[in-house]
Amino acid sequence: MARAGGLRTTELRITPRVVQRGKNVTMSCLFPPHEYGVYSVKWYKGTQEFYRYSPLDSPQIRLLPVNGIKVDRLRSNETHVFLIRVGANLSGNYTCEAIHNSHAYPQYMASARLDVVAVGGLRATDLRISPPVVQRGNDTTLACLYELTDAPLYSVKWYRGRHEFYRYSPTENPTTKIFPFAGINVDLARSNQSQVVLTRVSFGLSGNFSCEVTADAPSFATSIVSNTMEVVALPPSLPVIQTDKHYYGPGDVLHANCTSGPSRPPADLVFLLNDIPHEADAHQVHPAPEGLFRSEIYSSIQLWPAHYERGAPILRCQAKIVDLYKDDAAVALYSGNSHPKIERAIVQMIIK
Repeated sequence: MARAGGLRTTELRITPRVVQRGKNVTMSCLFPPHEYGVYSVKWYKGTQEFYRYSPLDSPQIRLLPVNGIKVDRLRSNETHVFLIRVGANLSGNYTCEAIHNSHAYPQYMASARLDVVAVGGLRATDLRISPPVVQRGNDTTLACLYELTDAPLYSVKWYRGRHEFYRYSPTENPTTKIFPFAGINVDLARSNQSQVVLTRVSFGLSGNFSCEVTADAPSFATSIVSNTMEVVALPPSLPVIQTDKHYYGPGDVLHANCTSGPSRPPADLVFLLNDIPHEADAHQVHPAPEGLFRSEIYSSIQLWPAHYERGAPILRCQAKIVDLYKDDAAVALYSGNSHPKIERAIVQMIIK
């Protein structure tokens, strides 16, 4: 929503948003009235202007030629444009631009999409995977979003790669059918014509999923959309820091390593001394049972008096797996005869 000078363009509403070829469409540019009124309202398909309402001009309405667009001039006005007998080439993005009749003539816009389909047509719009990154052993929901126009549903087929594993056919008995695929467990009670629920997912399911929607006779039009899912295993505990000595003072060289895991993918590790990152001397990834990995880094850090200005330096190891997971642990590098001990530990796990 744009707002300035009292005029707000809140929405461009297209009714219907998915329409059969040859039908009519109503487009509404919704903004509240203002005491100064508007200077003009312009309509665009893509970047091409096709309709303009200017209350100070004569005539107030002006039609600009754009291939395939037919405007019902008698029914169109300041806030509405009526398109008649739309063709397939009118699918695309539309914009209305309202210009306020005041100083500087500020402009405010709203956009929306129109899809024109054949008689009995359909359009699959999206495949949503929730969550798109899922922990191994958990459940995930795959939702197929589609729109039908005056045509019943014939079938919805689900694929992992090229292999069909689930089908919904409302005209058959039973309406649902499962095709064996290693690692795929479908929860039939929670699956239907628009979604599939997978339980106890395994690493082998990382990859591409598709849903294929088909309309019934006479068109049997088909549309397909795809999306990817990633199955991960996050480290079950804090990273572990090990140091070569029990205590340190200014002038000493700290030798430390940090280990994280097991996980998949392996965690990225970094050392921070007093919250300043230090590049690792070495980074290794070790195989672990069940297809997992352990990450390990090594660092040698020169300690200076400045590190002790606010007390014992804090060495922290941070483990991170992209934006899914963050986990860190820390030790205080006390001088004297005391042992390094855990100063603080912070755990953050984020699954989107």
